[in-house]
Amino acid sequence: MKWLTNPRGGARVLGELLDRGTPISHEALDTYDEREVWSLRRTLVELEILPEREDPLARLDVIVEKITADLAPSPRSIVRAYASWWYLRRARRRYEESGRFTYPQFRSAWQRIAAVRALLKWLESNAVPLGALDQPTLDAWLEQATHTQRAATGDFLRWAVRRSLVERLTVTYPERTEPTILLSEERRWAELRRCLTDTSIPDDVRAAGALLLLYGIPLQRIIELTRDHLVIEAGSDIVTAFRTTTGAPAVTVPPRLGRILTRLPAPIPSGGAPLIDARANAPSWLFPGRGTAGHVTFTGLQARLRTHSLSVRQSRNAALIGLAADLPASVICDLFGLSVAAAVNWTRRAARDWTGYMHLVDERVRPSVSTVRRPNGR
Repeated sequence: MKWLTNPRGGARVLGELLDRGTPISHEALDTYDEREVWSLRRTLVELEILPEREDPLARLDVIVEKITADLAPSPRSIVRAYASWWYLRRARRRYEESGRFTYPQFRSAWQRIAAVRALLKWLESNAVPLGALDQPTLDAWLEQATHTQRAATGDFLRWAVRRSLVERLTVTYPERTEPTILLSEERRWAELRRCLTDTSIPDDVRAAGALLLLYGIPLQRIIELTRDHLVIEAGSDIVTAFRTTTGAPAVTVPPRLGRILTRLPAPIPSGGAPLIDARANAPSWLFPGRGTAGHVTFTGLQARLRTHSLSVRQSRNAALIGLAADLPASVICDLFGLSVAAAVNWTRRAARDWTGYMHLVDERVRPSVSTVRRPNGR
């Protein structure tokens, strides 16, 4: 009854579509606010009324239309061309190569395209056509732009220069801030001990917190783990290791964490149990959501971790700086799924100060006669 009477819920959307005689489709749902229809869409997919789709990627075209709706015709066509033929094409290519397009990637694309729209809206309010954009005007925009808007401006202008829409200009970027690490190593181990031993915390929260604090795995990747990612000891049901992705090297887990992972997925409370039977081919998620085929959402698990005083970002940062102090970047890439650039940056942040050692080397007494014969006089 609550669902049927919700003025912004899926029942109202279905009623409007049926009253208009509009066929129920993904495209019809895309015309509504996503907050109103995301649960309805997921339910219709689970009932096999609608086909499955990579929703974040499919929604980008809809977002572009909504973002540019209030622009004048000329800047609207420019933003749409940039988004469709430059930014979104690269996003689709990355999805084809990796098979992944996560909600954070969708949100990043949304913010980039919205930043370009803000630039053209600002130029329009200052009566400056895009073709007349010069360096002083661009600098005035960059002074009050956010970091995301600066990055989006540089990317957009590279595209615009290639199409002779603007003259070549210079975009300055603010120095990128380093990630904050507020969790000390002692506090990190204390939080990890709490995740492994405190039985008052639900098993799924304990497992997610331990994976963050031990290995620094992104929460987006944690919520996508299934039983297929676990390595189970032969002759028993105890989990001994896991893989971040299929085919990746196995990461050994402590026995306490292994026992917690063995108990996943945790039983869903009766109030949150789905009324629709799960499909036979649905993945066996370690962190299932309220639906029958999907995992828990990023924000949902993040909120549960915060309820138990576990910070996602600080836990992950503390784990990564600890791992980077002990492991080479190549090992971090292979085991925990980080990109090469991210792993190298973390090892750089964790690098110890070697100046004292180098000073001792310089002062070391050298033998007066070298016993090494170097060829060619070198």
